[in-house]
Amino acid sequence: MSRVFTIFTLLLFVFGCSSKDVPSEKISSESDWIVDEIDVTGEFFLFPLALNPSFSEVKNIGLADDELVGIVYLGSKVIVYPYVYTFENEVINDEYNGIKYAFTYCPITKSAVAFTRTEIFRASGYLYKNNLTPWDDKTGSIWSQMLIKGIKGDKKNKRFNTIPVLETTWRTVKDYFPRARVLAGVPSNNPKSSLYFGKAPPDNNNNSGNNSSQNIPEFGEYVFGVIDNFNTINVFRYSDFSNGPISKIINNQNYIIVGNRSKRFINAFKVADFNAYEALGNDELPYVIKNKNGVKYNMLGIGTDGSRLEQPKFAYVAIWRAWEDFYSKFNYVEK
Repeated sequence: MSRVFTIFTLLLFVFGCSSKDVPSEKISSESDWIVDEIDVTGEFFLFPLALNPSFSEVKNIGLADDELVGIVYLGSKVIVYPYVYTFENEVINDEYNGIKYAFTYCPITKSAVAFTRTEIFRASGYLYKNNLTPWDDKTGSIWSQMLIKGIKGDKKNKRFNTIPVLETTWRTVKDYFPRARVLAGVPSNNPKSSLYFGKAPPDNNNNSGNNSSQNIPEFGEYVFGVIDNFNTINVFRYSDFSNGPISKIINNQNYIIVGNRSKRFINAFKVADFNAYEALGNDELPYVIKNKNGVKYNMLGIGTDGSRLEQPKFAYVAIWRAWEDFYSKFNYVEK
């Protein structure tokens, strides 16, 4: 795994997934890590608890248009989490329409994952490969956000029951989801969540990233990954969608992947028949595809008739070097 990434992210450590000045609690010490401990840094020192957070309306939130946000859709409601409001906690325990869930964001790997919960979660203070590791209050287990499973304690190897997260910008929310429910807060003094979007930061070798002629993303480039049986990552870049949606078979299922660089979103939808859908133009946004019955589906997969397209169970956005550090097999879009 790349050591350049480790050196680079150590410089960000104090700004990102670092320990917080709150009382620590005991972690279950009975079980060993199921990952290589050389890749575990930091110490067990719980981040502040975020439980029952405050929300507001879009019109009351003053963010820059290019600030990144994560969107979940629950019970017919669009719920928006501006990343800049999550930095102090990194794990937000929430509940809506009877569904308890957690929204997590790691500002080093730039990855957002949401999942249902019965426990209360907090960032543990540890990093695994520079990525957030949530802790649960019932078993004291440590989980890996990007591996989407427990890596220490009673819950080791247990998977999160994920909820799809659509990453986009605040401008897209204002334009297309003005009635959304938005996490309220005060922006942190940490670097902006949109840092390094679309380009590689410098490293000690003055290397700007991987060879783009091989269709490999650059160091700090944000990419959408669909995980195929936790073996192969299907990689989608914002530049892949200049000719419209992509049809791809992943884990023996048909998926239409839609993306838009200027509006800053990528999403994937499971379909029975590729030929039953057609792409919509930018003038139809937020709707992106239409089926043969005339039902239009927006970037969240919500249809004009109230139906919803299924999304991959394990898929999210992260910077390329984070994907490369966690996984080894990748499928790229053919050029």
